[in-house]
Amino acid sequence: MKTFLLSLTLILLVSCAGSGNNSLTSAQVQKICLDKKRSAEGPTGALSLSTGSSGSSAGIKLNFHSDYLIGKDPNSVYLDCMFQLSPRIENI
Repeated sequence: MKTFLLSLTLILLVSCAGSGNNSLTSAQVQKICLDKKRSAEGPTGALSLSTGSSGSSAGIKLNFHSDYLIGKDPNSVYLDCMFQLSPRIENI
């Protein structure tokens, strides 16, 4: 779950970034786009169970990405992402 949240944060930072030198490696771009593709494939979530002195508790968290809700093809999401972020790949 922490990886998902970190990826989501990275995606938000990349998408909200303005102009400037925001270079990414090709591996970073691929990871961002794969995460977007995974979120378009279906809901993501977490289940938590805990016990303590005050008793037991359980929780569930589900996330539905807008691309999934509108039925967008996950492969199309990936390709669109790669196309949008490819200019940011740093020149080696």
